[in-house]
Amino acid sequence: MPFLPPYAAALMWAHLGQQPFRVLLSIAGVSLGVLASVAIGAANVEVLRSFEQAVATVAGSATLEIVGHSLGVDETVITPVRRVPGVVAAFPVIEETAVVIGGSRRGESIPVYGLDLLAEVGNRGFQVHETDRDDAMREVLASDAIYVGEALAANLGLAVGQSFDAKAGGRIARLRIAGILRGRSGRDALWERAAVMDVAAAQVVFSSFGKLQRIDLVTEEGRSPDEIAKAVKRVVPPHLVVQRPAQRSRQVENMVRSFQLNLTVLSWVGLLVGTFLIYNTTAFAVAQRRREIGIYRALGMTKGRVAGLFLLEGAALGLAGGVLGGIAGLWLSQKLVVLVGRTIADLYVPVSPAGIGLSVDGRTAIALMQGVLFGSLVSMVGALAPSIEAGRTVTVRALAPGDYEQTQELRRRWFLWISFTLLALAGLCSLMGPVGGLPLFGYFATLCLLASLACLSPVCIQALGIRRRRGPSLGLGGSLRRIAADHAARHPGRNAVTVSALMVGLAIMIGVVVMVRSFRETVESWVNETVMADLIVAPPTWLQGKQIGRAGRALPGSMENILSAVEGVAAVDTYRDIQVEAQGQSVALVSRDLRLHAERSRYLFTQGDSTTILNRAAETGGILVSEVLASRLGLMAGGSVSIMTPQGAKQVHVEGVFYDYSTDGGKMVMEREFYRREWQDDQVTVFAVYLAPGADDEQVRARMVRALAEGDERTIPPIVIRNRELREEIMDIFDRTFVLTYVLEIIAVMVAVLGIVNTLVMAVLERRRELATLKAIGASDNQLERLVLWEALYLGLIGAALGVMGGLAMAWLLITVINKQSFGWTIRMTLPVGLLAQAVVLSVSAALIAGYFPARWAARQPVVEGLREE
Repeated sequence: MPFLPPYAAALMWAHLGQQPFRVLLSIAGVSLGVLASVAIGAANVEVLRSFEQAVATVAGSATLEIVGHSLGVDETVITPVRRVPGVVAAFPVIEETAVVIGGSRRGESIPVYGLDLLAEVGNRGFQVHETDRDDAMREVLASDAIYVGEALAANLGLAVGQSFDAKAGGRIARLRIAGILRGRSGRDALWERAAVMDVAAAQVVFSSFGKLQRIDLVTEEGRSPDEIAKAVKRVVPPHLVVQRPAQRSRQVENMVRSFQLNLTVLSWVGLLVGTFLIYNTTAFAVAQRRREIGIYRALGMTKGRVAGLFLLEGAALGLAGGVLGGIAGLWLSQKLVVLVGRTIADLYVPVSPAGIGLSVDGRTAIALMQGVLFGSLVSMVGALAPSIEAGRTVTVRALAPGDYEQTQELRRRWFLWISFTLLALAGLCSLMGPVGGLPLFGYFATLCLLASLACLSPVCIQALGIRRRRGPSLGLGGSLRRIAADHAARHPGRNAVTVSALMVGLAIMIGVVVMVRSFRETVESWVNETVMADLIVAPPTWLQGKQIGRAGRALPGSMENILSAVEGVAAVDTYRDIQVEAQGQSVALVSRDLRLHAERSRYLFTQGDSTTILNRAAETGGILVSEVLASRLGLMAGGSVSIMTPQGAKQVHVEGVFYDYSTDGGKMVMEREFYRREWQDDQVTVFAVYLAPGADDEQVRARMVRALAEGDERTIPPIVIRNRELREEIMDIFDRTFVLTYVLEIIAVMVAVLGIVNTLVMAVLERRRELATLKAIGASDNQLERLVLWEALYLGLIGAALGVMGGLAMAWLLITVINKQSFGWTIRMTLPVGLLAQAVVLSVSAALIAGYFPARWAARQPVVEGLREE
């Protein structure tokens, strides 16, 4: 920007102070856009930071870890690992979750870590205070002793020596608080919200005898951890993974990056719409101050300084909007961080939303600074074109009588060519593949599509004026509509910005709603056609998802005999779900009775008959892979894949590819007997129970509950879920996943509505003499109100028409390009006509509501004041 003279700031503040309402509208629009961007950005960062901090805090001084995915690690592995050269120490670790079942905090989850307390107290960032016995060593080894963080103890209302009941490992455990944990630094605050037990006691409480979640290794300083990891790998079973603790954080970041990127891009919509708003504000300021600009130019102000003056005004509006939006965004992120954390916990990794909160630290300041920067940049981009136009003002024309704006002509042909070029570019980008697994060209295609429609909006507005001038008069009402259409068409460039803002907000709303509705109907159809079992028998904590520890989410295979003996049961399918390594990547492996599944249920295969493929896989020991996994690993029916088993890598034949929407990471399915033989695992994740013809599911469920409740009264019996309840739970998780998208859509539409208000207020200010003249020759207040409302209606209708076209095209891009490249799902696109009609009605209604207050204000303008300059 050219150097501005000292008086430029005085001129800028003087003008901004003359139109406080318009300035507030512009600041509000920028603030909403920045709010959404900062809130989502801060929430995304905070969720991953919470996970990274938890990994780093719990790992302590460990430089390597041995993990075994869902099956854990046999504790006998620790002995040979300790003898590996370069390994200084090897510590067993159990990570589980207990659920409080009594008192005012009933249902609260407690993260519990089983550690070798005799060796590790003081080495992992926590200290034990306020123990209830002098014999501390004996206390540590007690089977019911648990040490809870200071904040957690205060939250539960418990003190040292008190006991409480909790669900743990499928049993009700009576736990006694033996001491209070305190973190040694702010980074170690995790320990103040968690609990710790001795590893042996944790194995008993969580029914994890002989099993660990992982083994943490401390290696010699000066030696490469990677070299030591190779040596450790040679002495442990081949299915175990030896890695650095930080790799878990990177794996989680890779898993959720597409989800978070989509949220981030959607949060930028408010900023995009805010750009239109600033453009409109600056364009009107240039038009209103055209004579003033002519005076500046006549007095010797250069073109660059005139442009810089208006650009500086835009930056000031953006700065104010950025500060307000950044502060509000940080506040909103405290709410959204729980939603983001809950979604990631439902779909990806065990992140506890209750333990996540926005931290007031350097990242907070960075987020706030980003909001200010975003607001300023967006405002300057929006103000750039009008500012350049102001600098090009011809002094003689600006000072001459008449309307300078009428000398500006819209080049329709150029706008049409640009629109068609951008549309062709969008189509070309939609054919391009992902970049690094991300649909970058898909996002660019969406931007080109919106820009193409934005270039069409001035042409549509001008065509509206031509049609109205050629149409017949319909009396006074027709005259009002004609005047409104003529005025809208008189300034197609400036009004097109408002229409474009509304179009963008509406198009994204329609596109996302159509995508979500199509996805929902696809998932609902998939659930109805594949989830065929009448009852599901699952661990008590199964519906609580990935937040609960692994030991509490499995059942013994011997339970199959109990269920099969229940009256009314025809067949029982054993469904086991674990994580394994396939071709170097962690994937979900499901084992079940494929012959029974072929007889009673089915999978939706991309090619071939379900019954035939299932039976063939059961006979050959081959696997079935989901569409997402097949795309991720480059697999196809007839090929093979390498799976890491406890005995080593196995090449398994791929028998078929099926549609699946249970995870965006994909999964593979194999015959239960082959799995038991290779993994030596008899546990079951859930039992799928099929009833005999005519059996009542409620009566059979009651019998099952009684049969499963027999035995140890401290054991929590599995839950028995009806088919309908399971389907409802699946759809509830789906609906929770898209709550954030609706929040962001509402923000974008609000900014677009502010744009309409801003435009109509400007129009009233600009037409004060015209409105006063109409009032002087007999027009009533009601007629003037209707005149402004008709103009708002025309802008709303054009924005709605372009928004519907853009929304449908965007839905196609979201379904076939962006979501396909991000997650790999095939979604059947459906057109919800009712929702489209509601969107159009919403758009027109928003335009009319936005136009109401400017219309009322226009009708109340004094005639004398308006005619003073005539």
